[in-house]
Amino acid sequence: MVRQPSQTVTEALSNRAAVTSVDYRCLSQEDVVEAGGLDMDACLEVIAQTLTLHHLGDTLSPPKAVVHWGPEIDADEKLGRIMAMPAYVGGATRMAGLKWIPSVPENPSRGLPRGIGVILLSDPETGLPVAFMDGTVVSAMRTGAVSGVAARELARPGARRLGLLGAGVQARTQLMALERTLPALEEIRVFDIDAAKAARLASERGGGATRLVVATPEEAVRGADVVVPATMAPEPFIPADWIEAGALVLSVSSLDVRTDVIQAADLVVADDVAHETAHRSRLLARAEAAGVLDRDTVVPLGAIVAGEHPGRTAAEQIVVVSPVGLGIEDLAWATYVFRRAEQLDVGRKQRLWDEPVWR
Repeated sequence: MVRQPSQTVTEALSNRAAVTSVDYRCLSQEDVVEAGGLDMDACLEVIAQTLTLHHLGDTLSPPKAVVHWGPEIDADEKLGRIMAMPAYVGGATRMAGLKWIPSVPENPSRGLPRGIGVILLSDPETGLPVAFMDGTVVSAMRTGAVSGVAARELARPGARRLGLLGAGVQARTQLMALERTLPALEEIRVFDIDAAKAARLASERGGGATRLVVATPEEAVRGADVVVPATMAPEPFIPADWIEAGALVLSVSSLDVRTDVIQAADLVVADDVAHETAHRSRLLARAEAAGVLDRDTVVPLGAIVAGEHPGRTAAEQIVVVSPVGLGIEDLAWATYVFRRAEQLDVGRKQRLWDEPVWR
């Protein structure tokens, strides 16, 4: 379970005659890692709990505000974007906050991550900030964990072969999660347009599955029990006839999967269909625009995790999951890390004010 801090900001304030100085905790990326930000087992648990809370209505997840640098459908892949993702999560998390995350495709050539996020956490009772922290690790980890939770629920029993398209940061966290939630996994086929990048990922230590570099996307996909596209491709390139009967497709990136895969699917799942279809480059938005998707048939992942929908009902079914990524997922994992940092006294305190100018 997500641990509560020993004393919330609200409790601390209620025990004082008057508000004077207010501090919040600052966490660098190194601090986030020290406080458990790379603990995928804990992240999987937190994300499963959060998806359940979302399905039960104990979250608030307003639409993302997005700065697009161009009007074309592939502008995000070519030019980048900035997203602001506000959220509130109830339950044991009980936190509000915001993730601000630019995505800059040229950054890796500069020696920088493509996605660079920061997260602000606020006490929902007082509105006071409790943490300002690196969000790059948090964002990548929760993305992997959502796929891991989906695979645990929806991969066919005994899934042995994984096709991974892309060998960047997202591919790493996808592997971290999937190697934990696919216990029969034997073979991981890695494709990237940069063969050297694929080779580096394939050579890294992982679970017990064999990692192979393949020369084409089709080699990665055909015969795979689980397919994970995680690229910045500017146009769709994975057709339905590559998909094996019984496969699980985890459509992490936006444009990789063609809409005929939706037509071939027996079950379509999203973390939130309204958020997914609000982004025109996303798979389900494109499928809806093409007239091949009825959004009312899309099953919430949280309903499956909560046990209110059976999910896969036959081994030969093709299941497609398109997780757009939600601010509640970032917020919940960031809160876990922040509370661990509080317990370990990781990071540093920053003064917001000594005395408020106005009350």
